[in-house]
Parts: sequence; structure tokens; C-alpha cells
Amino acid sequence: MSSRRVVLALLCMTPLVGSPALAQRQRVPKIGVLWHAATPQDEAIYAEPLRKGFQDLGYVENRDYNLIETYAAEKYENFVANADQLIRAKVDIIIAVTGPATAAAQRATSTTPVVFLVVPDPVGRGFAKSLSRPGGNLTGLSTAAVELSSKRLEQLRAAIPGLKRVGLFVNAKDSSMSRAVEERTRSTATDLDVLVDVTRIDAPQELSGAFAGLSGRSIPAVVFMQDPLFFNERRQIAKLGLSNRIATMVANGLMVREGCLISYGPNFPAQFRRTASFVDKILKGHSPAEIPIEEPARLELVLNLKTADALGLEIPAALLAQADEVIE
Repeated sequence: MSSRRVVLALLCMTPLVGSPALAQRQRVPKIGVLWHAATPQDEAIYAEPLRKGFQDLGYVENRDYNLIETYAAEKYENFVANADQLIRAKVDIIIAVTGPATAAAQRATSTTPVVFLVVPDPVGRGFAKSLSRPGGNLTGLSTAAVELSSKRLEQLRAAIPGLKRVGLFVNAKDSSMSRAVEERTRSTATDLDVLVDVTRIDAPQELSGAFAGLSGRSIPAVVFMQDPLFFNERRQIAKLGLSNRIATMVANGLMVREGCLISYGPNFPAQFRRTASFVDKILKGHSPAEIPIEEPARLELVLNLKTADALGLEIPAALLAQADEVIE
């Protein structure tokens, strides 16, 4: 065979030799998501900013990444099966929405990277050794929900001068977080000379009776623990607050847009959008153990004056001046 034919033969063989490596480079990463609600429609308000975060970084879904989404239907026990399902699907990264979802992912794997969000106190809950150096296969975004419990009560008191008694609704299924929020709220209430009446909610069906109970005890306002159970029931909570003439302090501004009175907390859509940056770092080879956990860079106070008018409340001008958003 002539030297020219040998060269041509080698050139023809080159793609065959290199094809496994090429296929590896072109493999599309699989990203699993542990959603809290029941359907894609229920989670659309957060799924959209999550996908927008990937778009911001130049990712195109189904070309640069695939999402495998699971839904827990507001039942914590479903997270375990959903996390196992994602591990069997051999996802490259898990996005865990809420603390219970993160706990399920942590039980399911010690090797697959997990990016969490809507998680209060990740160090206290054992998800990381520290915020700056998580040290394991988990990292993500914290909401500082326990620490903000004090501020929420303070802001509610500022909105209703002379307030002497409030309700506190917590999720009974997240007992450790409920206890922490209750302790912090009671401590602040003592300083403010406010009595706190705690109600533990197991299911959405209990909310109507819980509001009626507050009304029967002449309690004019209620603070909600930051929890997806309450966020998913935001429309019902807004209606119950109005029908029972009870002011509602919540943790999420989106709930105020639905009719709750006041909120103080992170911008949650912004946090979902930020999640893509953690996934991007991991896909580029960074270890979750070395990616610092982020706390909210900004907290927002949102007020609904239409709701205040319906409740017969006049929000003080000083508090209105502090608000990041006022709904009229």
C-alpha cells in the first residue's frame, strides 16, 4: 500500500477511535428536582425562575441539560421515594426544594451533589458543617427563617400599634423547625409584651378551623412560619384572614400579592433563579463541599393596603416608608 493510501486510511479511522470520548463530551447532564407541591402547575411560579436562571448562564434545556422533576403533593413521606427514584435514574445533580426534601436527598446519597434551597438553618439541621465550607455533597441557599421570626413579629407590631396578642401557625410535620420558630417568636414577644398563641397545623384542611379558633379567642393577627404548606395554601389563607378579620403576617411577598396583609423575607423567585449558578459550578467540576452556602442578600417588606382597608387597619406612615413594595 502506498504511503498516500495509508494516510487516508488512518484519517478515515480517526472518528471511530475518538467517538467514545466525543459521546462522553456530548452527554446531556440530568438534573433531578424534588418539588414540594403536587403538579407542574402548582410549582410553575418557581419553575419559571429556575429555568430562567439556566437561560441566564447560556444553558438550553434538552440540549445542555435535562430536568427530571418529581412532586411530593405536600407530603413529606413522598420525598424519600422521590429521592430514591432520582438516584435510580442516575441524575448528575439533585435540586432539593425545602428542608424535608433535602433531608430525603441526604439519606438517599452521599455522593451525588445536592443543591438545596428554601432551607432554614442548614448547619443546625446537619446538612453542612458550616456555611463557608459545607464539607459534604450538599450546598445551596439558606432562608434564615428562624432568625427572621423575631423581625416578622416586630414588623407586625409596627403595622398594628398596640397589638397585645397574636397567633402563630407552624407546620406540625416539621417539628424541629416549628420548635425553633416558636422559641424565637416567644422570646421576642416577651420583649414586646405580646402573648403568643401557637397552633400546629398538620394539613391544609385544618386552616379554616384554626382561623375560626383565633377569631373565637379575639386574637386579631397571626404570624405564619415560613413553610411550603402555607405558601401552597396562600389563596385560602388570604381569604380566611379577610373573612375572619385577622391580619396575616407571612414569609413570602407572593402571598401578600394574593391578599395577605404583610410579609418580610427573601425574594424567593430570585433564590430559585440563583440556584442555576450552583448547578453550573458543579457541572464545571467544583465540589459542593467547597461551594459556600448563601444566605439572602436582600430581605423585602411587602404590604397590601387593600387588605389593610378591608380589615379596618391604618398602616403607620413610618412602616410604609420602609416597604419595598406596597400593593394598593
